[in-house]
Amino acid sequence: MTRSVSGFPVFFRLMVGLAGLTVLAGCQSSAGRVAINPTPRTLIYSYVIASGMARGQVMSGLVSPERLVQIVNADRTALAAILNAEYSPSGAGIKNAGQAMENFLAVIEPADPTPPSVVRR
Repeated sequence: MTRSVSGFPVFFRLMVGLAGLTVLAGCQSSAGRVAINPTPRTLIYSYVIASGMARGQVMSGLVSPERLVQIVNADRTALAAILNAEYSPSGAGIKNAGQAMENFLAVIEPADPTPPSVVRR
């Protein structure tokens, strides 16, 4: 018995192959970047959390008077920048508020020179 030559199986195989290549090509395409843009509200929430961190350090009693002045100045600067971004939102204002928050966090949590894998005794 001889089998008749039909175009359907060939066409079907080509379509399945093309669909498979399309799916694989979609996996190889560059993924969309996730951009997190700060808003005045997210900056306010960040400020409240950072302010609590600063309060905890001050309440511990281990903060020197010089460092306390640094914390208070960074706190005031961050709060003023965030309120400015809240009441007159602009790209530059939000960027300045974000930078002020980064500075505030840097004052609250200074860089620790000891790697996290080293246990202090």
